[in-house]
Amino acid sequence: MQLHRVLAMVMIGVLGHTSAAPLNGAVNHPLNGWYPCKEFTFSNGGSSSGQGEDAECAIYTAPFCYPCICEVSEFAEPTVDIFAKRIPATAGDTKTAHNVWLLQGGPGYSFTASK
Repeated sequence: MQLHRVLAMVMIGVLGHTSAAPLNGAVNHPLNGWYPCKEFTFSNGGSSSGQGEDAECAIYTAPFCYPCICEVSEFAEPTVDIFAKRIPATAGDTKTAHNVWLLQGGPGYSFTASK
């Protein structure tokens, strides 16, 4: 299966989750909306000089556990905030440009190393 089809299915699942009616009184966990941000951001709040706000950022509030998968302790937060950044295409036909996902993390690599 081609990568763009897999990514499309993942995004449909995420969008379906954010737009679906809540089950059993659970709250809906939407995306907070895309807002302008710098392409390079740092944890200390600084920014690289000369860079405009050429990216878009958002925070998606996802459930920490899904039903029938795990249970959240009564002392734990039931949700986790997921930060996402996208850089719109600027060359060629931007309406039909393909998505590229850069995911880093896990054993041996921190996400901040991808900056």
